[in-house]
This record gives sequence, structure tokens and C-alpha cells, in this order.
Amino acid sequence: MGRMRLEEVLRDAEIGALDLLDGTPPQILDHLVRAAALMTGAAAARINVITSEAQHAIADSTGAVGRDDLEASLCARALRRPERVQLVPDARVDPLFSDSVFVTSGAVTTYAAAQLVTAHGVSIGTLCIFDPQPREITQAMLDALGQLGEAAVQAMEVRRERADMGQLLQVLAGGSKELRRSNEHLAAFAGQVSHDVKGPLAAVQMALELIQEDLDGEEHDRAQLAAFVGTALSSARRMHGTVSGLMDFAVLGGRLQAEQVDAVAVVEEVLVDLAARRGATEVVVEPLPKLYGDRVQVRAVLQNLVANAFKHATTSDGPVVTLSGSTHDGRTTIRVADNGPGVPLAQREAVFELLVRGDAAADAGVDGAGIGLATCRRIVEAHGGSIGVGESPQGGAEFWFSLPDA
Repeated sequence: MGRMRLEEVLRDAEIGALDLLDGTPPQILDHLVRAAALMTGAAAARINVITSEAQHAIADSTGAVGRDDLEASLCARALRRPERVQLVPDARVDPLFSDSVFVTSGAVTTYAAAQLVTAHGVSIGTLCIFDPQPREITQAMLDALGQLGEAAVQAMEVRRERADMGQLLQVLAGGSKELRRSNEHLAAFAGQVSHDVKGPLAAVQMALELIQEDLDGEEHDRAQLAAFVGTALSSARRMHGTVSGLMDFAVLGGRLQAEQVDAVAVVEEVLVDLAARRGATEVVVEPLPKLYGDRVQVRAVLQNLVANAFKHATTSDGPVVTLSGSTHDGRTTIRVADNGPGVPLAQREAVFELLVRGDAAADAGVDGAGIGLATCRRIVEAHGGSIGVGESPQGGAEFWFSLPDA
């Protein structure tokens, strides 16, 4: 095999981390491909993951799972195009697909695919539909296919988070003092967070049961199926965000590895990782002083605060986020300001409590589970520092944290 490209290395690593080939794929994937085939009227729908060696069908509406050569794979070719959801009305005349054996044999004429992009931004394969006959695929069908693809990724991610949580609890049971301390923190708020996980989980289960009932019937309402999928997808997203925050809150609490931290370098890393969330937000980074603290945990604070600012910086004048810093009386302060709705004075302490969100966020329909800011406060206070929120010069919120110098 020749030298692997970076995207192939990342894809292999992500597929391995999701345990899609060695383990049993989530059962929901079978329901999603059946829904895709029924919504579009296509002969078949399939979820293919693409490794550096082969195409692996892990769910198929006709039950035809297995492995195919990359050279023949339509889905591997689809990943070369930037569109997340793409339609090929006639693969016989499309230069990217026309020489595939699936096309030349007559097995595929119409083809459409939604890329499966994980939370890490890695495209691991597609949820595709195909038919040997020319078939009309509407924009509404393509939109639904994209939603089904997102639901498939959410199912994979939730299973990964659940496995990670199980591993964490096993390690915690091993019993070092720091790990036991993390376990105590986890137990302290497990009861509080359970309702936030159970709620969306119940919604996902209900939506899937309704999908199953519709699939088992003789007639299928595509619009109704699309609505059920949308419900499952939004609930799975909420559950995934809560579990991710829970993991962060549980593991960030061991021994501090304090050192001089280049805040500028850390902010640059954070902006790269949050590029997908940034969108059209203008980011202004003023000169930042160095900090003294645990680099990993300081980065977690900055990533939470910047991500929070990206969520809220949504004004008609254009979203703007500004990072600034200063050093005074042996303490270094970093500020993250936005031009969003701000945080009311009466809520500026409560927003740092676990599972609490500001009214402005709820009123604006901003996603969140109320775990990120609690994580920030826990980290900052472990450093002997302080954290708070005020009004930014732009009229939005200005979150700040201050750490003692070495």
C-alpha cells in the first residue's frame, strides 16, 4: 500500500475510535437506512464507512452488508467532493462515477449521499441511496437524507461517549486519590444531570418507536418519517452535548501541572478547534500576557469561554468576539467579550452553577446544557483564581478569569 494521506490517517483513527468495524454497529443505523430508502423511494440505502483499505457497508436496507474495493466505491469518490449532501441523477454520465463497476454493471444509475462527519470534523463515510433506474430525488428528500446522516453520526458518537464513561468509571474504581476525588465530583452531580440525559433519551426512543411503527405498516408517510427523524436528531444532539460536558466535568480535577502558559498560542489552538462553530464571527485578539497554570486545564477554560461567546455573539451588526488580557498586583486576567444579549446582573453568579443557563440563552434558543461554565469555575478555583462575568464594551457579556502569578 502506498503512503497514506492525512485524511486517510484521520479517517482510520476515527473509525477505530468509534468501534464500527470490530464491534457491532448501533442498531438504530438499520432503522435509518430503511427510512432513507422509503423516503426517497430508492431501491436501497446503505451506510458505508471508508477506511484506507476498503469500503465497509455496516448497515443496508436490504441486509447486504460487507466489504468492497475502494476502486469501485462510489462513496469513497463522493468524499472527494466538498458538498455534505450530493445528488448524482445519472452516474453513467458523471465523470467521477461513470467508470465504477457498480455503474458499468447497471447496478447504480441514480445515486445520492450524505457525508457522515463526526464531532471532530472527520468525514468517515456516507449514508447513501441508489437505484438501477433513473429516479427523481427532490430537494426535500436530499434535506431528509442529510438529517438521517446526522442522526447516524449522533448514534455513533453517543455510543462512544457511553463507552468512554464506562472506561472512566473503571479507572476511578482503581482508586488513586485524584481519581477518587473526580469520582466524588461525578457522584455529587450525577443525580442533578440525570434528568437532562433521560429527557432527550426518552424523546429519541419515542421517535424511533414511531419510525418503527411506520416502517412496519403497509403505507409510509415520508413527511411524518422526516418529522420523527428530526425529533430524534435534535434530542440526540442535546444528549451528546450533555454527556460530553459531563465527561469534561468528571475528568478535569486531578493534580495541576502548573507552568508558564503562552495564552496567545493557546487561543490560536482554540480558534482552530472551534472553526466550525465560529461561522461569520469576527474575532479580535488583543495582546495577551502569559499565565501560570496547568496548560491543559487553562485551554479547557478558554475553549469553553470562546465557544460560549460564539454561541451568543449574534447581532444584526455582525457577531464580534474580543479576547484581551492584563496583569495587575500579581494576578493575570483574561477576558472574552461578545456583542450578544449579555447576562442580567441578577444571574451573573448563578450562570456558573452546574446545569444553570441564563435567561437570554434560553430565550434566544441557544443550545447548551449548563455544564461548561461550571467546569470553568471548578478549574479556575483549583488554581486559586477567580472567575466572573460583566458587561462588555459592545453591550454583550464579558467573561473573565484571573489566576495568581507564579
